[in-house]
Amino acid sequence: MTQIIRKDLERDWVSRGERVRVALGSRLRVVGSRIAGRVQVPHPVADDAPQSVDLEFEPPLTSDFAAEGRFTGFEWTDDDSIGWWAEAQDPGQDAVLAADAMAGCKAESGFALTDRRVAVIFPERLLVSHRESRKKGLVGQALAAANDWAFSSNHWSMRDKVVSLWETDARRVRGWTRLLAGRSFPFAELVRIDFVDGSALFTLRHKLDYVEGLD
Repeated sequence: MTQIIRKDLERDWVSRGERVRVALGSRLRVVGSRIAGRVQVPHPVADDAPQSVDLEFEPPLTSDFAAEGRFTGFEWTDDDSIGWWAEAQDPGQDAVLAADAMAGCKAESGFALTDRRVAVIFPERLLVSHRESRKKGLVGQALAAANDWAFSSNHWSMRDKVVSLWETDARRVRGWTRLLAGRSFPFAELVRIDFVDGSALFTLRHKLDYVEGLD
């Protein structure tokens, strides 16, 4: 059951010869951010963010402590509602652009890095635009009716085809590391993605992740 997200990416998402280096699936938690010292939990949804269908679950409620931004460092790891975290000095930096894409996914987003590109990923079938496109025309309506079973579960399932909601060149990533953080023991295990522009994206480690050099 390990490295499921990596295998899904290799099946449907990567191009010939492209190597997956980091594959991180849904955390079922929201993304938070600290941009130029301003904390936002959850990170706000961008006006042009793709719209997802209503999902079957709701992430844990964000604590008042987190929502009011009354913490520094890695104290966000003690809030059960937060699964991703962006640190940046400017809203145009890459970690924030990734958080922008994640914010509209209702806690079901993932992250991928290959030797060619870096992206926020999401199951295609959970996008409103995808479902609407399937229903256009008589053929599309027939196909949609014949395959309603595929849409009966509004959550990220194994073998779902994923698409990129945000994507850029892999050379904009400086590297990645593993670290332990938080105030409670056992400490939270995190993966940190560092971008060349100085911003960073953090996430809680999951047993189904693949991170080159750490697995």
